[in-house]
Amino acid sequence: MTGPNLFDGRALAERHTVLIVDDDPFVRESLRDLLERDGVVALEAGDGKTALDILAQDPIDLLMLDLALPRVSGMSVLREISSRHLDLPVVIISGQGSIPVAVTTMKEGARDFIEKPFDAQQTLAIVRGALAEVARRRARKRTLDEAAERYGMWGVSASMQRVYERVDRAAPTSVKVLVTGESGVGKEMVARAIHRLSQRAAGPFVAVNCAAIPEHLIESELFGHVEGAFTGATGDRRGSFAQAHGGTLFLDEIGDMSLMTQAKILRALEHGEVRPVGGEQTIRLDIRLIAASNRALDREVQEGNFREDLFFRIGVITVRVPALRERPDDIEPLVAHFVALCRAEHRVGPADVSPAALRVLTEYDWPGNVRELRNVVERMVLLPDGTTVTARDAREAIAGVPHGLASDPSPTGLRAAREAFERDFISASLTAHEWRIRETAEALGINRSHLWKKMRQLGIDDRGTSDWGKL
Repeated sequence: MTGPNLFDGRALAERHTVLIVDDDPFVRESLRDLLERDGVVALEAGDGKTALDILAQDPIDLLMLDLALPRVSGMSVLREISSRHLDLPVVIISGQGSIPVAVTTMKEGARDFIEKPFDAQQTLAIVRGALAEVARRRARKRTLDEAAERYGMWGVSASMQRVYERVDRAAPTSVKVLVTGESGVGKEMVARAIHRLSQRAAGPFVAVNCAAIPEHLIESELFGHVEGAFTGATGDRRGSFAQAHGGTLFLDEIGDMSLMTQAKILRALEHGEVRPVGGEQTIRLDIRLIAASNRALDREVQEGNFREDLFFRIGVITVRVPALRERPDDIEPLVAHFVALCRAEHRVGPADVSPAALRVLTEYDWPGNVRELRNVVERMVLLPDGTTVTARDAREAIAGVPHGLASDPSPTGLRAAREAFERDFISASLTAHEWRIRETAEALGINRSHLWKKMRQLGIDDRGTSDWGKL
């Protein structure tokens, strides 16, 4: 069995461009001939300044860089690459006796190094490995972009691929869907994807957070009411079921409903009609129901907290959304997405997130899932003094403390600082949303009940919140 042909142009599936930077024209020519016979487009630069100019103008897939360069040193070029071209792999061209220096460059972000005089097989193996990684990264980005465009979600992990498969299976049908998963994983995003890919996409998508509505108001919220039905009913009101006619009704946290409300939901689904509170006439409806819960509804059924007949009615197809800790591969694209959103919203923020900061984020277990990640990213965008998010910035954002205080070794000082930051942050958010509790809770990425609890704990005045119109 013969080995691969080193000079087979088909060795690389994509045609890549490599920039060779060396002040010795013989070295550049030798490398160029070697790479071009392998199907690579090779560009040349004889000094560091020319290399930086080329990098600013042309798309380069791999940089082969000598360290001893005129005008701008190779080390300066490498550091510039680290700040401006984080995705560009760099292979150091090392002269005899400079291997320790080349090894040092690995710590500065270089991928590998080759030693003069070159060994053809070793050089091509290093180049091919680097370019294969570029190809994999591009393929991953294409997959990510396709998922974002089709499903409105940012994730390429195997567990998210299974979610997409379930969405594709459910969307063309009219069956009811139950979306399960912990709080903050993005269950509503799944529901919206199903609606957007369904034949009802042109119709309304109405979302109701069942956990956020008081029991005495939920029937009116869902089914509507007529004028005079109860104190404060000064006019007729269409409920969520009627608003979703011709489209999709999403009942989030359906497991938080009382058994009485569950019975009324079941009746509406079985008969395809609702009766507003205080009304005599029923309203015929054409809706698709998607429900979601962070509870194990099968266990809730066994414990008598959820109706078995409703459970079977809403769960024809079940989509489980994995917790963020189950898909660490998705953290980096989610961070990039949230950084872009936050920078656009606040018109501030760093240019990039350092690899060390990404490691901190990847190693964290994210009990609040994607919702918590977005909040942390927003704090990271606002905290750093420089243009790059550091590991320290990431730790401080996760801890939720003011910049510079996360390393405070004193538990008492840390706790006080954390409470002070939360008090100021929540108060500012309340003011920005004119003390509308529901809007503020959504902006903070927490439940309304959690916001109330935080306000009580931190001694934040609840002025203005007695008006239900501000909820």
